[in-house]
Amino acid sequence: MPRESKDKLHLTTAQGYFQLIAAGEPYRLLFPLGALIGILGVLMWPLFVWHFLKSYPGTAHPRLMIEGFLTCFVIGFLGTALPRLLDVPRMTLREALGFASALLGIAGLHFTGYTAAGDQLFFMTLLVLVFAMAFRSIFRKDTPPPAFLLVGLGILSALTGDAIQIVAKIAPTTLTGPATTMGRLLLFQGYLLLPIMGIGAFLLPRFFGIPGRQSFPESTGLPPGWKRRALFALVCGMVVIASFVLEAEGCLRWGYGLRAAAILLYFYREVPVHQAGFGGGTLALNIRIALISIPCGYVLMVCWPARAISFLHIVFITGFSLITLTVATRVILGHSGQSNLFRVSIRSLLFMASFVTVAMFTRVSADWMPALRMSHYAYAALVWIVGVIIWAVLILPGVRVTGPDE
Repeated sequence: MPRESKDKLHLTTAQGYFQLIAAGEPYRLLFPLGALIGILGVLMWPLFVWHFLKSYPGTAHPRLMIEGFLTCFVIGFLGTALPRLLDVPRMTLREALGFASALLGIAGLHFTGYTAAGDQLFFMTLLVLVFAMAFRSIFRKDTPPPAFLLVGLGILSALTGDAIQIVAKIAPTTLTGPATTMGRLLLFQGYLLLPIMGIGAFLLPRFFGIPGRQSFPESTGLPPGWKRRALFALVCGMVVIASFVLEAEGCLRWGYGLRAAAILLYFYREVPVHQAGFGGGTLALNIRIALISIPCGYVLMVCWPARAISFLHIVFITGFSLITLTVATRVILGHSGQSNLFRVSIRSLLFMASFVTVAMFTRVSADWMPALRMSHYAYAALVWIVGVIIWAVLILPGVRVTGPDE
């Protein structure tokens, strides 16, 4: 198997870095920014535990991770991939810099305790993204994959959930308890879970070398079979939304169980990993861990609803964050002419996944050790940060490299 020497990225950029971003590849700017914001968001825990930070991070931390860290990767991926899929004008350098500035502002506002202002800026940022993509779709020469309906549903969930959070902050007496809970679920889970399902159905089969079920002939109309796939995606997405309603109304086990069932059914149908065997290299291994972690976290929440917050970190850490960093790795390798690494062992990614997994177990187990809980929160945060730094040092330099697109 190739050693780390074969993993290293050779900086042979033929163009300037900002020229590469201006060529319609905002991921080159937003992925590094996302890693930086993610480290900042997680670092809040050790800073608080060891008395460098006075404010409890319970409000700021999830917002930094959702509205900052993961949103950088969402916009970076969609801003790069969607114009190519639709064959429309690509994102400009000015747009990329605008989104980066907004995301930095969101992170700064949440870190300094200005929650309402951070939520409002996040809402406006997502609206700009929606309008930018909607305007481009007028000129489309192709139809997006049917599973991308879930991407739209996820962004709608974020806008709805964030709007509820803003109203709850400005006028708390106007909303009921279930409504505010619904807002948190839409923003903190639906916003990421639904796009992961949609993008995953299109992209993840490539990790395992199995045929994708989201590829259709190029057409501005809806090709045969597209509506059937779109309907299945939409039904699964609405089942996830229904599970949030059940949870918000206090039917916890039913909500968690319905969510787990929708996720398992959708991925079983659209990303049949069970047909791929156990090869595929490190990228495929990491995706397997993430695909197991997401439904597993919800199943454990069904069994022990009193520990739901603990088990939710399985979904977030080895689910959302691991799948995000792994997909980002494939984007970076594919755009830097290193597609030969897609299906081999990449030691730096193994280390990253190992640290992320240890961080998950440390965070989840902390709630079973009341006397050591806060120190374990800090240790879990530091271990996750080490994993992301490994990824940033050994994989992120590829954003400065150009090569034939995969």
